[in-house]
Amino acid sequence: MLRIKLAKSLGFCSGVSRAINIAENILNKEKGKIYSLGAIIHNHEEINRLRGKGLINVKSLDEVENSSYVILPSHGSPRYIIDAARKKNLKLIDVTCPYVSYVHNICKKLYTDKFTVIIIGDSHHPEVKALIDLAPGAIIIESQKDILANQFSAKKVGIISQTTQSKEKFFNIVGLILKKNHNIQEVHIFNTICLDTSHRQEEVKKLARAVDKLVVIGSRTSANTKRLLALGRRVNKKTFLVEKDNVALLSHLKGATDIGIISGASAPRWLVDRIVSKIKQQK
Repeated sequence: MLRIKLAKSLGFCSGVSRAINIAENILNKEKGKIYSLGAIIHNHEEINRLRGKGLINVKSLDEVENSSYVILPSHGSPRYIIDAARKKNLKLIDVTCPYVSYVHNICKKLYTDKFTVIIIGDSHHPEVKALIDLAPGAIIIESQKDILANQFSAKKVGIISQTTQSKEKFFNIVGLILKKNHNIQEVHIFNTICLDTSHRQEEVKKLARAVDKLVVIGSRTSANTKRLLALGRRVNKKTFLVEKDNVALLSHLKGATDIGIISGASAPRWLVDRIVSKIKQQK
């Protein structure tokens, strides 16, 4: 008999839910063209749903008609984007996650106070790019190999994290920075990984131990989803990423009696429900 174990962490986190609600409200209220600069959130299925409601997704402000509404992404935007939008008289809808905005304030304060800002995160991620814009010259640490001996000696250092990093990686890197830089004059460490991310990471490890196979629902473009997948696979090699209710993707689950389900923070609950229903139908 098939048993499906659902994680407590399913569907949107509060920041993503807020962003989608704001986007839907503007799409329902306004009759003109509504654009989004890049993906509002990192989930293909949810973005496709919003496109069906009229959202126009663009990669550059050059594609946006003057005086139009533009929704900025939930993971934050560099100041030059906002300045360029204002020059075109665009009506900006900022759906930046409140917690990401909180991290922005920490980053700005460290930079203003003359700290060397160290960001533990993925250099190509939009959230990190926005942080770099707030602290010119900030140093990005993606992995332990990026840390050089005495790189930060005799400096005031402030360490923050991309909100979707893993706690284990964050503290390991912080420890190595301190180990290789004995002469740092002053260090301020801020664990800026969001609470929802931490909860999901702990839950995925427990769930992976309790099932034959584990499904992580979300997009491969989502940083927090990719980390859930990696953490799940450390514990249970039969951990799979499922992006949509596709029979071919779910074929990996054949033969399992206990299947665990967890989702990334940007995966909508309606998608989770569809995938669970598809799994039940196959059995």
